[in-house]
Amino acid sequence: MSKRVLYIGNYKDGTGWGNAAAHNILALHSAGVDVVPRAITFEEKQTESPTIAALEKKAATNIDVCIQHTLPSLYSYNSSFKNIALYETETNSFEDSLWHKYINLLDEAWVPNSQMIKASQMSGVNIDIKLAPHCIDVKQYEDVQKTAVVGDLESTFNFCFVGELSKRKNISALLKAFYLEFHPTEPVNLLLKINRPGTGANDCLQIFNQFNEEIKAGLKLGHSYKKPAVVCGFLEKQHLLSVMKQCHAFVCTSFGEAWCIPALEAMALGMPVLYTEGTGMDDFCSGFPIKSQSVPCNGAIDTLPNVYTAFSSWQEVDIEDLCIKMRNIYEIHRQTPSEYQELSDAAMSEAQKYSLQETGKKLKELL
Repeated sequence: MSKRVLYIGNYKDGTGWGNAAAHNILALHSAGVDVVPRAITFEEKQTESPTIAALEKKAATNIDVCIQHTLPSLYSYNSSFKNIALYETETNSFEDSLWHKYINLLDEAWVPNSQMIKASQMSGVNIDIKLAPHCIDVKQYEDVQKTAVVGDLESTFNFCFVGELSKRKNISALLKAFYLEFHPTEPVNLLLKINRPGTGANDCLQIFNQFNEEIKAGLKLGHSYKKPAVVCGFLEKQHLLSVMKQCHAFVCTSFGEAWCIPALEAMALGMPVLYTEGTGMDDFCSGFPIKSQSVPCNGAIDTLPNVYTAFSSWQEVDIEDLCIKMRNIYEIHRQTPSEYQELSDAAMSEAQKYSLQETGKKLKELL
């Protein structure tokens, strides 16, 4: 008999964290688990799938397992059922946050990648820790229509990044590598679909433009720079996928990633991924890891005060290696299309392993 699962999470927030929770709920449901969602939120704007809305109507009674997918500091224990902590971190340790004390109150921990198992153990988590990967609805990516057109992406090789304009995402490394490696006359472009929490699209673009000018001024390369194609703010899902479908490689230079839903989406669309080695992306990405080194966290001042402090470390990409890998994938696409197609097919095949159905089976087994 399937266990009845109460799933508490930020699945209405529309953030990467929120989307991961929503997909987990849908994955459990697809596997036949009797899941009862209950939402908490940190955002003003909220989204919800019709399937989850229907599941919310069920009474939270006769619960066997409670999955608490939120900040560890919000965990609570109930002896009436099994309590599971599901959380994400991006550094080698989080002991300074004291999150381990809250996690250890529960019966079991779930984390989305193997790097986090080590980080949790180093941070003092002493309950059982199990690997529970995130997922997407891969069927959404099978027949993407061209509903949105970005003129700059026509007849060029296009790198793509989707995510927040934040310190942790290390967009400065991506911009530096792009400007260093590719001359403005080469048919290469960079698409950045970015947002900044609490900031409107126009303000986000203004902040990026200033940030970008500082990067270019610091490089002092002595020639003009190709302007990235920048899209800020909210895009309807079909339009976002349409824009991403016009790209050829996804690049994520984050200092730390517990997962990366946009990278998995890019793989489902057939894009190989260039990603920071030594992060959670090692577990699922198909493409090219970028060499990195462990450095103290620095500059993440827009987060919780006791998270991403310099007492913990994350991974900084080697910009020269990033340049080499970006050039490599571009030349493969230009000179040996068959080899690029193999990379594209491999990315799509790997993404299938993280469908709602496949991940639902894994989560059900963990229960």
